[in-house]
Amino acid sequence: MKKKSTRPFRLAAVASLLVCASAMAVPTLPLDSPAIDQVFKAFTAETPGCALGLYQEGKLLYAKGYGLADLNHQVPIRPDTVFDIGSTSKQFTALAVLMLQAEGKLSLQDEVSKHLPELKGLKPAITLEQMLHHTAGLRDYNELLMLAGHFGEDVTTADDALQRLAAQRGLNFTPGARFSYSNSGYFLAALIVERVSGQSLDAFLQARVFQPLGMKATHVRSDHNQVVAHRASAYSPTEHGFAIDMSNWDQVGDGAVQTTVQDLALWDGELARPRVVDAKLLQAMQQPGRLNDGQATQYGLGLGVDNYRGLPRIQHSGAWGGYRAMFMRFPAQQLGLALTCNAGQANPLALSQQVVDIVLADQLAKPAELKRPAVADAAPAGFEPQRFEGVFFDAENSQLLKIKRGGDGQLKLQRGGSGGVLMALSAQAVQTKTGITTLTLSDDAQSLSVQRRDEAAPRPFKRLPAYQPQAADLAALVGHYRSAELDTQWQIRLQGQELQMKARNGQSSLTLQGRDLIEGENAVLTLRRDAKGALQGFVYDSDRSRGIVFERR
Repeated sequence: MKKKSTRPFRLAAVASLLVCASAMAVPTLPLDSPAIDQVFKAFTAETPGCALGLYQEGKLLYAKGYGLADLNHQVPIRPDTVFDIGSTSKQFTALAVLMLQAEGKLSLQDEVSKHLPELKGLKPAITLEQMLHHTAGLRDYNELLMLAGHFGEDVTTADDALQRLAAQRGLNFTPGARFSYSNSGYFLAALIVERVSGQSLDAFLQARVFQPLGMKATHVRSDHNQVVAHRASAYSPTEHGFAIDMSNWDQVGDGAVQTTVQDLALWDGELARPRVVDAKLLQAMQQPGRLNDGQATQYGLGLGVDNYRGLPRIQHSGAWGGYRAMFMRFPAQQLGLALTCNAGQANPLALSQQVVDIVLADQLAKPAELKRPAVADAAPAGFEPQRFEGVFFDAENSQLLKIKRGGDGQLKLQRGGSGGVLMALSAQAVQTKTGITTLTLSDDAQSLSVQRRDEAAPRPFKRLPAYQPQAADLAALVGHYRSAELDTQWQIRLQGQELQMKARNGQSSLTLQGRDLIEGENAVLTLRRDAKGALQGFVYDSDRSRGIVFERR
C-alpha cells in the first residue's frame, strides 16, 4: 500500500457530496450520512471506491463518492464520475427489444435464427423471450472466449463472440426447462436490435431513451479505444496493492453501458413516472419469466424481481473487469439506489443492502435469525460433524461439492471457487452462514439434499467413494485435447505429483476425484472412454457452459 497522502486535497478525495434540497422534504427517508459513510469506510483517499446515489421518483436525494477514480492522478470519485456498469446494462437492451416489438418489427416469440441465421445450426430452436429471461440454455459467450484462450486484455469483437456461439453444437439444457444466467442471450439481443433497426445499440438508445431523458453522460461503449470523459479506471487488489483491471472486449448488450449515479436518477424517475417510454413496456420488464412447467423465476426482462426483508424489489447487479455496479428500486417506497464502483473487491449487493438497512430501517422486516455454529457445547442432539465430511456429486448438473472440518473443528463447504462455514440445524441438517442454502444428509450418509431458498426443488448430491489416484492414473491423463467448438487445444500435464491443465491464457490445478471424474476450477471434467476403456477425451461442464467436448489428440 502507498503511504498516506499529505496533499491538501486529501479530504476532497474521500468524497464529493451532493444533497438536493428535496431530500429535506421527504421525512420518510431519514438519511444518516455518518451511518452511510461507515458502510463505505474501506474506500479511502488511497484506494479505488464507489459512487452512491439515492432517489425518490427520480429526484436525486443523496449522492456521494468514496475513494479514487484514478489512482495514478489521485482523482476523487464524484457523483458525475462515469463507470462501466456491466450486467446492470441488460435492462436497456431488453427495453430496446420491447420497443421494436411494439412497432411490429419483431416478436419475443421469434426464433433467434430468424434474425441471426448464423445460429440455424443450434438446436433445439430458442426464442427471443427465452434469451431475455435466461431460460434459453445458451452457453455463456464470455466463458467460451476465455476457454478458447482469450485474456481480458485481448481485443475481441462482436464477430469473435458470434462465431464462437455459432460453432456450438449443443445447449446447456432444453430451452425453457430451467433458469441459468447467461450473457449470450443479451449479446445476441443487441445484434438483433442492430440488424432490425439498422442502428447500433448505442444510437438506438440515445435517440429513444438516453437523450430524451437527459442522460447526457450515458452511452453504450463498443470501442475499447474510445475516450470517455470523467471515466473511472477499474482496479483489483493484488498482494502488492492495486492493479488495473479493465477489458478490451467490444461486445455490447450484456454490458458496456457507461453512466453515472446522477444520470441513473433520471432512469429511476422514468421507472417511477414514465414520460418518455411506454409504461406498458416498463411494466413488462418487471414481470417474472416462467419456465415450461409454469414455475415463475425471479427475473423479468433485464431486471431481477424479488423482495428484501419483506419489501418488493427490482434490482440488477453488474461486474466486468474491476467494475462493480448495482441498480435497485423499492417501488412501494419509491426509493431508488444506484451504486457504481471501480474496485474489484467491492460487493455491490451487500453494500447496497447495508445502505437500504439504514434508509428504510423502520419499514424492513427483521432479518431471519440463523442457528449458531455447531460447537462442542452447543451442537444439536445426535449431530456428528464427521458424518458430513466427504465429496458429493450432482450427476445431472455435473457439480461437485466438498465438506470438511477446518482446524477450528467447524464444518466448511467448498463449491466451485467459493465456500464457507456450515452451521448445524439438527443431527441431519446444516446450513450455510448466510442461511441461503440448507444441506440435509440421508440416513445412510450416502447422499445430500441441497436446497437453496431461490430454487423450487432440492438438488440431490451422491457421496463419491474415497479415491486415491495412483501415479499411473495421473500419467495416463497426460496429453493434448482439442475442442472443435472452441477451436482450441488444452494440455494436461504433470508437475511433480500435481495434475495441471494448460491453455493459452494460463494454467490451473486439477484433482482426480474418481477414475473418470476430474475437479477443475469452477468446472468438472468427465472422462470419455471407448468400449475397451481407452481414453478418448473429456466433457467440460460448468454452471454456465455445459457439454463441451474435448477429444484427445
